[in-house]
Amino acid sequence: KYRKKTWSTEKFINVANNLNNQVPVFFIEKKNIQLIEEISSRVKKAIFPETNTSISCPALITALSTRLKKAITIDNGIMHMMGLANIPMITLFGPTDSEKFAPLYKDSIILDSKKIYNSDDISRISVEDVLNAAKQFLNFSN
Repeated sequence: KYRKKTWSTEKFINVANNLNNQVPVFFIEKKNIQLIEEISSRVKKAIFPETNTSISCPALITALSTRLKKAITIDNGIMHMMGLANIPMITLFGPTDSEKFAPLYKDSIILDSKKIYNSDDISRISVEDVLNAAKQFLNFSN
């Protein structure tokens, strides 16, 4: 279904495959088998922690997020759960107000399509935009 706050799976795959020294972790509900299979076939080191537990709740995402070194996410509920872990994070914003909803702490980088491209279309944010932010601000190695 159409969602205005969606960044394409293809772009997430491209970002994951260009962060060579990182192990990408995808928070995807285990019922989304087709999506998990697509990503795991194209991102060889990808981990899907929700597929290995019978637990499914916001507290699980927050707890697992504390184990992450860094995160890249769109503005959604998962972002807010990960934000509670205070990990370095790049958050992509489109139609929603980044000034109001963005996590505000050290090492939180906001890429807002309204500010970068004068558009509320989050898909205008490019893979290169995200990789540049990751390299410059969060010390991802490539």
